[in-house]
Amino acid sequence: MYSIEKINIDDKSLNFIRIKNKDIELKLLDYGASLVELLVADNKGKRENIILTHENIYDYIENLPYFGATIGRTSGRIANGKFSLNQEEYQLNNNYDMNSGHGGYQGFNKKIWNYKILEGKGETSIIFNYYSKDMEENYPGNLQVYVKYTLRKNKVIIEYYANTDKTTLCNLTNHSYFNLSGNYKRDIKEQYLSIRSDEFLELNENMIPTGKFINVENTPMDFRKSKAIKESLDYDYPQIKLTNGLDHAFLLRESDNAITMIDNKSKRKMEITTTYPSVVIYSYNFPGNEKLKYKKTGKKHDGICFETQYEPDGINHENMNSAILKADKDYYEKTEYKFSII
Repeated sequence: MYSIEKINIDDKSLNFIRIKNKDIELKLLDYGASLVELLVADNKGKRENIILTHENIYDYIENLPYFGATIGRTSGRIANGKFSLNQEEYQLNNNYDMNSGHGGYQGFNKKIWNYKILEGKGETSIIFNYYSKDMEENYPGNLQVYVKYTLRKNKVIIEYYANTDKTTLCNLTNHSYFNLSGNYKRDIKEQYLSIRSDEFLELNENMIPTGKFINVENTPMDFRKSKAIKESLDYDYPQIKLTNGLDHAFLLRESDNAITMIDNKSKRKMEITTTYPSVVIYSYNFPGNEKLKYKKTGKKHDGICFETQYEPDGINHENMNSAILKADKDYYEKTEYKFSII
């Protein structure tokens, strides 16, 4: 079941799309192929929003925290905005101080995507597509991108497809901030997290991976057993202090149920499965007093992102996934979110 609402923001004509079934409701915007709301029931059957949402739909135009947006061409930072492909040097737009981040000044989060809706037996999908021209934000190659959101029973599935006519970089993700309490009644610190990861990437003072993989053993980054998120955030540890919380890439040991998040009060449980080799976890460390839905103001640790992706800045490290997409190859990755009650 779906519905479409036309909205005009400044000189932009946009579409607000709702799809739902008996378990879940999604609200999406074609600007940035963004996930605006995700409503899931608690143990009493009360359906509430479990991602951070701007109070005003107009705020999705600027959207400094990237709430729910599709990120591309590359997610994460690229050191100094520089990389080399086929003996050619490229200089991206540096929108994160000295680095390029989340696709540049006008990344995929700031584009109006085309879309179509598909209804099948027991599921509804929205396929967004965007054509990124050669040298957009100084990335080489014409890149055709598709992002498919599918609602199926108690699952939300996001699939990423792309192809290019020239070797380029491609590293797509979704930037939703989760909070399983429902309508963010509480912050995430008392919610429980487990990650099937033995290593995370060390960051330097510019938030760029050094290339060193650190074993999570005896660090606050060890989520191999479920624990309250505050046990990590409140820990006196150099990497936590550097980023004011979590903002690190974790190497995933297994793709199935790679990440599990639980809220013991609402009894909501979310399991994330992905084909990507890593996930950047960001705990909303630097809120900008965003006006959130339900008359709230965004505060530190109100939400947490699970940015499934290739390792950020991998193109500049021999021991990481480079995120190179060649002209004769198709890009495909998938992240699945499964919801249940504990």
